Order: sequence, then structure tokens, then C-alpha cells
Amino acid sequence: MKNVRLLSLVALSLLAASTGACSSCSSDESASTEGGVGVSSTKSAGTDASGSGGGLAVGVGGTSGTGSGSGGGACEPPDLLIVLDRTMSMARRPDGSAPPDTAAGHAESKWYLAVNAVEQVTAPPADTGLRFGLELFPRDPGGDVCITLSQRIQGISATNPQCEQGEVVVSPGPEQSAPIAAAIDPETTLLCISTPIGAALVTATAELAKIADPIRDQYVLFVTDGGDTCSPDPGPEPVNEVQMLAAAGIKTYVVGFGSQGGGDGVNVPLLNQLACAGMTAKDFANACQMGANGYEPTKPTGPPLFYDAADGASLSAGLKAIAGEVCCDCVPS
Repeated sequence: MKNVRLLSLVALSLLAASTGACSSCSSDESASTEGGVGVSSTKSAGTDASGSGGGLAVGVGGTSGTGSGSGGGACEPPDLLIVLDRTMSMARRPDGSAPPDTAAGHAESKWYLAVNAVEQVTAPPADTGLRFGLELFPRDPGGDVCITLSQRIQGISATNPQCEQGEVVVSPGPEQSAPIAAAIDPETTLLCISTPIGAALVTATAELAKIADPIRDQYVLFVTDGGDTCSPDPGPEPVNEVQMLAAAGIKTYVVGFGSQGGGDGVNVPLLNQLACAGMTAKDFANACQMGANGYEPTKPTGPPLFYDAADGASLSAGLKAIAGEVCCDCVPS
């Protein structure tokens, strides 16, 4: 067991020192490390602005789709599995307040804004430079135990079993924008109870292992508006899951959506831990340090090290910025 742990730590150290966001890119698509995330050395001028709130050293303007690469080198589009929180708190506005049960009110909810942001980031032509997939958590077991956005705004609660794993509604693959758009709808896709972040990451790990190919990089893009309500019991512990993903060469990007703190707010210390464990934290070299099982924040209760999205516009910008970091052969507009 000690030898396995040692090998995992060595793998993490090598991954942290890696200079490429895409292992299969040719030399002119190589990347430098900036703020803990790979930044393409071929990105077009004027796209170095930090993402709103998150501090990612990338930009989303001036490109078709999400990327900033020149398209000059051969690169295998990586798998990017979006793991999206579908818990009942997503029915609230980003500031935590409850919207009215009207069409306009629904459009102000975190759930409506998140679905729109996912559909925007996966839309063509971005889905040719990335193999997008989508997981929702927790899973909807059927039987009318999860509820619609309208029902939640009315005060109705879901009754699904708590702390279950997620469900992959679209497996990562080429040109998946249409299947993703068909799989989620803010009015009809149901919201469920509990926030099993660790269990959702177990689902993500299994899905990526199933489709893994040595010529293709893999990433997790994790979006939540809260914190894990299922750890330590029944678990699993989410930081451990992200550390294991990193040891396998899979980085995890973390997005916190909405207000911070409180019973339903973004859990900053936890998401800081996930961002460091996933090796994508803001100012990674200074903000994170190697621990017993993987990278940990030097100040877990400090300012957000993850991408902090306070509203729908910054969420959409954040998802596009992250996708732009890892996409292959993205062409400037």
C-alpha cells in the first residue's frame, strides 16, 4: 500500500510539473503553466484577461467557440465531462433569494441559468474541439420522487433516496451539443434532494475510465452551488475522489455558482480543497501544497481558489474559459 501511495504522489508531482494541457498536441500547441492551469502558448492576442471572479488566466473573447489556440497543430480533442449539481437549492436565484413561480422568475433561477450556460459552452463549433459529456447529480431514480423547478419554487420537496451517485446523461464524445441540449431542460429536468459530491465524482471516475484512450486527455468540470451533504457518512469523501482523479492524470476544474456560506451557499473551504486536489486552483503554485495523498490548499479558508461565479453571465464566461483552456485546434474568429 505504501508503494501504491508513493507511485500516486510521484504521478501527481509529474502532472503538476507538466507544461501541456493536451498531451497529444504537437509542439506548437504546447502550453505554459499559469495560475495552476495550462495556458496555450499559441493563444491569440487580446485573450489573456482573467475570467470574471475566478481568476483563471484565460479569456473567452475573440474566438469562435471557447478556445484560444491557433489551430496550427494536430491535437486529439480531450474528454470534458461536465458534472452539474441538480439539487433543490438550484431553484433559487444566485443571491439565495426565491424567485416567483412565473416564466420570468424561472429564468432567474440558478438551475435555468446553469442549463443555459451548459448549452452555450457545448454549442458548435466548440463541440468539435472538445468531446463534451454531461453528468447530473444526484441521479433521478424515477417514480416521481424528484420535482420540477416550478414545484420547488412552490415549496414542494423531493423525496428521492439521499446520497446516491450521479447519472451520466450524455457520455463524452464528438459533437455532443445536440444530445446535451436534448437531455436537459430547465422546466422539465427534475431537481432532487441531497448533495452527494463525493458520490458524483465516483460516477465521473467510472465513466471516464470506461472511455479512456491513451491518445486523449480527460478532464472533469464540476459545477455546484453548495457543499457535500453526504460526507463523511455515508460518503465517500469528495477530496479523496478528486485526488485519485489527479493521480490518474485527470484534472478537475471547480466552479462555485451563487452566494457563499450559509446553509445553501457555496462551501468555500471545500471547493478550495477540491480545486487544489484537482490541480486547477487559482495561483496553484503558491496557493496549494503537496499533502499526504495529493495537493491541498495552504489556506483552506482563504479567498476562493476555484472559479467563483456570482451570476449567470459569470457562470457562462467561466465555463467557456475553462473549455478554452483544454480544447484542441480552436480557431480565432
